[in-house]
Amino acid sequence: MRLPATDHVPAATVRFWALLDTGVLSLALPFAAPWFIAGLYGLNGLLGGVSTAPAFDPLALFFVNLSGVMVLVWVAARLLHPVGVLALVDTLGRSLVSALIAYFILVEGAIPVLWLFVGTEMAGAIAQGRALLRRPA
Repeated sequence: MRLPATDHVPAATVRFWALLDTGVLSLALPFAAPWFIAGLYGLNGLLGGVSTAPAFDPLALFFVNLSGVMVLVWVAARLLHPVGVLALVDTLGRSLVSALIAYFILVEGAIPVLWLFVGTEMAGAIAQGRALLRRPA
């Protein structure tokens, strides 16, 4: 399979969306992840929803931390090597993550404040997708 040309994507575009992802750094840290989750529920409460986070058992918290670590590894890859092909992969990944979050909100009853993450994920996918679709001069 041959990938489309991606060399024209500005490194600054790749770096920007990688830096934005550092906002979930606390998810990678066992002592900080519960604060992040409590903050999400607090914001959800301000929007009229449930405001108290449920207790996470150790296995659930492990998967939260594992997800946070994987995001940070992906951030590091894009900051250290901000090339267009990583923008392509990130565009696809953000689209899938957006769909997954929407599924959990709509089907599994996850807190509605997570729509904010759908918005940021889709913004990143659209911005990088546009950069990918620009024709090199």
